[in-house]
Amino acid sequence: MPVTWTFQDSILVLTLVGEYTFEEPVDAVNTAIEDPRFRRGTSLLIDARQSTTRRSSEEFRGRSVWMASLLAKGLSPRCAIVVSSAVHQYGMARMAGIYLDLQGMTLEIFTELAEALDWLLGRRYTVPIDQSQPK
Repeated sequence: MPVTWTFQDSILVLTLVGEYTFEEPVDAVNTAIEDPRFRRGTSLLIDARQSTTRRSSEEFRGRSVWMASLLAKGLSPRCAIVVSSAVHQYGMARMAGIYLDLQGMTLEIFTELAEALDWLLGRRYTVPIDQSQPK
């Protein structure tokens, strides 16, 4: 299944894998919002590290308008995306961030899932220290 979702604390985690249609993430988020575990103020985290789908700038603009419409349903204006090290993923995420900013939302880009979760939960992320290294 290329698009899945789950709740982690007060975060809706949407996972995108391989190729998927434009509507699959929309359907997944709409289903999650109808779930009894959804609460007003839930943040959205998009895990796109395994996505191979490429979207046009016009599709990103349309997606940002749709995401902004979810604010009225209780979605938090703070969202995060986790991307792979592929340069195109980071560039597309930056474009999405600009479109979302124009819609009154904030998108932060991460390469580590734990960092994104911590940011959305308001926790400070610290890199674990490797205890085997000499000091």
